[in-house]
Amino acid sequence: MRTFLYNFAAFWNLLLLIATIAVLSWFLYWFLLRRLIRARKIAGARERRLLREAAERETRRAHP
Repeated sequence: MRTFLYNFAAFWNLLLLIATIAVLSWFLYWFLLRRLIRARKIAGARERRLLREAAERETRRAHP
């Protein structure tokens, strides 16, 4: 019976370790992925604004 309890305790510790690593990995992935998506969205908006301003300058220069 004692061996069964030791094996069960070892198995339980292994499950807890796997669960902890999985949750930590998921959190870091989610946090970094969200940050990367936000940075990409901001860069895209900045690029669109710069292109729009350049087009407006070109139309003003072409039609004085």
